[in-house]
Amino acid sequence: MPSTADESRLLDEVRDLLAATVEDLAVEEIHPDSSLQDDLGVDSLARLELVAAIEDRWQIEVPHEQAEQLMTVRQIAAHLADAVAAAAGGTA
Repeated sequence: MPSTADESRLLDEVRDLLAATVEDLAVEEIHPDSSLQDDLGVDSLARLELVAAIEDRWQIEVPHEQAEQLMTVRQIAAHLADAVAAAAGGTA
């Protein structure tokens, strides 16, 4: 399980990536429990771009089925923590 500092850093990185990927979205608008669709207006095309950016940034693969289940910023960060740990040989 990631430490609070690691979780906070990962949330910040996801927020930065979202702001850089989604048009007209500022980091200040993005909160850990923000819904991608309802609160941030992330449509299906922006979601695909976000997943591609996540895969590129963290060198992991996010299967389509998993990507569809990630509804909040916090869920994305938790998924990344598990995926990065698994890719590094840790436990997920």
